Amino acid sequence: MKGLKHHEYSGRVDDENKPERFHQVVKQWAEGTGSGRPVFIGFCSEEGVRRNKGRPGAKGGPYKVREKMASLPYTDTVFDYGSISAEQDLEASQEALGQCVAEVFANGQFPMIVGGGHETLYGHYLGVRRHYPDARVAVVNLDAHFDMRDEAPSSGTMFHQILTGDENIDYFVFGIQSGANTKTLFDAADAFGVKYALIEEMRNTGIFEESLESLGEYDAVFATLCMDSVQQGVAPGTSAPSPNGFTASEVHELVGNLAKLPNIVSFDISEVAPRLDIDERTSGLAASLFHRFMIEKETFR
Repeated sequence: MKGLKHHEYSGRVDDENKPERFHQVVKQWAEGTGSGRPVFIGFCSEEGVRRNKGRPGAKGGPYKVREKMASLPYTDTVFDYGSISAEQDLEASQEALGQCVAEVFANGQFPMIVGGGHETLYGHYLGVRRHYPDARVAVVNLDAHFDMRDEAPSSGTMFHQILTGDENIDYFVFGIQSGANTKTLFDAADAFGVKYALIEEMRNTGIFEESLESLGEYDAVFATLCMDSVQQGVAPGTSAPSPNGFTASEVHELVGNLAKLPNIVSFDISEVAPRLDIDERTSGLAASLFHRFMIEKETFR
């Protein structure tokens, strides 16, 4: 396994006798810790972004997002697995992430993965498939991009890799932008039967709510959020910031609704690049979105 680093949390305390903030209730993960709990795993990688000719900076995302989460109000037990220090050997790093995710599943817990570039998703997938080898699975992506390039693995290839190697999975992506994907990518999505919605459809139709109903038919659903799906004004710290992405309010609602799916088994947020951020907006938003997911998921209470 790649090198694992543990995160030290600290933050504001209002009452020493009342653990009521995230940093006061989070504990280091170990085998045998309580089942049913969320477990945070960091994936410190930007190699996929580099290969995809994007702007590097996401390697520090898992640390900065946790820093922003530390003082958020939360009273239930949470665990932190630590962070994988990914290397230029992207494929081996993704395998290591998959192993970590599978270990958390085996403990009866819920992986919450903090990227890293969006190459994080492929390691996330490997862990899901390792634990659910024969399940009918759906992956949900909130993203401006399909990430379906047919080329060497990067932060832009994960879903092509998954769909070409796994016949028992369906891909749903919400927030696609016509100005961020070529005709080749739209054609590839159609050829693979991808269920997608343009951002205009998200705003003008009930397609997301309808899709949530159909997702209930799967044995397992796992989800990923690329922060470049969010408007550049509130999420400037990404490899490919979006002028016309989701608003902060829209993306909070989407994440909250995903958390209510009874068959969702894991969730990641990727593409937070602190070195490209302004006033820590992107890391703060990602922390808020993780928080929204946790307070909406009934089994975490």
